[in-house]
Amino acid sequence: MAGLLIWYMAGSDQQTLAIAHREAAAYIAKDNALRAWVTSHGGVYVPSTERTPPNPYLDGVPDRDVETPSGKKLTLMNSAQVLRQLHAHFAGPFGEKGRLTSLRPLNPINAPDAWERSALLRFEEGAREVSAVSDLGGVPHLRVMQPLFVEQSCLKCHGGQDYKVGDVRGGIGVSLSLEPFYASSARTQRNLMTGYGAGWLIGLIGIGFVARQNRRREIERKVAEYILRDSESSLAEAQRIAHVGNWELDLASNGLTWSPEIFRIFEIDPQQFGASYEAFLAAIHPDDRAMVNQAYTDSVANRTPYDIVHRLLMKDGRIKYVNERCETYYGPDGKALRSLGTVHDITERQRNEERVRALNQELEERVTKRTAELENANKELEAFAFSVSHDLRAPLRAIDGFSQILVEDYERELDPEARRLLGVVRQNTTRMTKLIDDILSFSRASRRDMEKTEIDIGALALSVFEEFRAAAPGRTLRLELGELTPARGDQAMMRQIFTNLISNAIKFTGPRAEALIEVGGVVGADENEYYVRDNGVGFDMQYVGKLFGVFQRLHTAEEFEGTGIGLAIVKRIVTRHGGRIWAESKLGEGTTIHFTLPRADRANG
Repeated sequence: MAGLLIWYMAGSDQQTLAIAHREAAAYIAKDNALRAWVTSHGGVYVPSTERTPPNPYLDGVPDRDVETPSGKKLTLMNSAQVLRQLHAHFAGPFGEKGRLTSLRPLNPINAPDAWERSALLRFEEGAREVSAVSDLGGVPHLRVMQPLFVEQSCLKCHGGQDYKVGDVRGGIGVSLSLEPFYASSARTQRNLMTGYGAGWLIGLIGIGFVARQNRRREIERKVAEYILRDSESSLAEAQRIAHVGNWELDLASNGLTWSPEIFRIFEIDPQQFGASYEAFLAAIHPDDRAMVNQAYTDSVANRTPYDIVHRLLMKDGRIKYVNERCETYYGPDGKALRSLGTVHDITERQRNEERVRALNQELEERVTKRTAELENANKELEAFAFSVSHDLRAPLRAIDGFSQILVEDYERELDPEARRLLGVVRQNTTRMTKLIDDILSFSRASRRDMEKTEIDIGALALSVFEEFRAAAPGRTLRLELGELTPARGDQAMMRQIFTNLISNAIKFTGPRAEALIEVGGVVGADENEYYVRDNGVGFDMQYVGKLFGVFQRLHTAEEFEGTGIGLAIVKRIVTRHGGRIWAESKLGEGTTIHFTLPRADRANG
């Protein structure tokens, strides 16, 4: 009985460690499955909170922070950040403490301790798992770590660390407190010792007592196994939700093991599956079998990770797309022993990508068609404008000429009212001629090719102003020039802008004894703002929406002459230069027209 007791106690410690090791392995497998799922999606977006702030180590990753149409702010979490938060806030039933670490961590918090560093160095030498029993804070823990290899998706965050696909990037491990296991084992051992002691004293009664304790030990083992099965069930549920399954191929026996999720993806009854590599190939789309077989064969031969997308053909003719990944493990002699991998159902993602490609193609075709239609319409409009102007000018000249002849040759026969009416006719023919000229200018403003050069805006504004002042000797006109940054644009079009704006300013300051016109500007980050301000009659801002439209006038022709096209031409020229235009005004206090142009050092062309 003493020998049996000693033998049992020695074996009990090993069984305790074996159970703890299985729990640790299940925990790491869960973490690996979650990491693979997060990595396969390029990370996951979660609400940005104090508990989950934007990851500073993903600064270089595009779209790290996004905002939903409803205004909710989301931030991208990579697999390491997800696991770290899971480890910090969701401990397992045995106080498991998961850990990600690396010899070259992005986040200093992932720097290895002495034991982890030793394990990582062993991974570099080819080890596939390292475990040890260590005291952490005075409490014995089983520490288990497995290597993490660089996959293509890992380079999104770690591309700047000179990693290559297949390199050992770090390790994923767990520290499992052995106290619950040792406590359970110790209780069993104490009970057995008590039972054996009683057996020495009372014989058969002691033997019965030992049997009873053995039964209790069996129950405790079943509880531990139940906990392990529960962990495996959680892993299977996680795989079902993520549509990711795992598999293992024993290359010595050709035995293939699939998780339940893979059977669901392939839509195969586990009872009818041959559980071999050949049976796996038979489940693949016939057109993809050779490609898949070659890719896996090359992966094993070249010792490189296997990552491929292929199709599955369902019994009812449906096509599925899956992404398969695997790594192969080799013996000391270099012989391939087993392959471990995952299968991810990406059918919905593939279909979405196809829809996006189809929509993009349709959009490009529509844009091309609309562009061609717009070009044809512009050509027709320009031809129409030219034809109208040509056909109208001749009768207008005739009307004006004959009206002038009537005034000159029949002045004595015409009474004052007739002479006034003939004057009105001539004024309207002149106005009609000006309107035709403005229509042609408006049409040319959108069709004329631009020759961009650097323009001295101050000199240009002063030159235009001096021309108008020379043409109005009876007016008191004053110009104030502010700081005007040079612009890059078409010289003729820029002159047209200031000609129209300064002309309007002079016109609408007619009732003033002194017309004050101010031209200034403001330097911006990407664009420069310019403005022309006057002290004229102004207008009501409720009508500002009409200001830049064709033939839109805020004053009658009797008050101020004009055709209502000048500002429309200015807007079209500014828009062609990539700028914006707007107005500010107040009745009786003047008007300011603002417009922007791209900065000269950033403008294209």
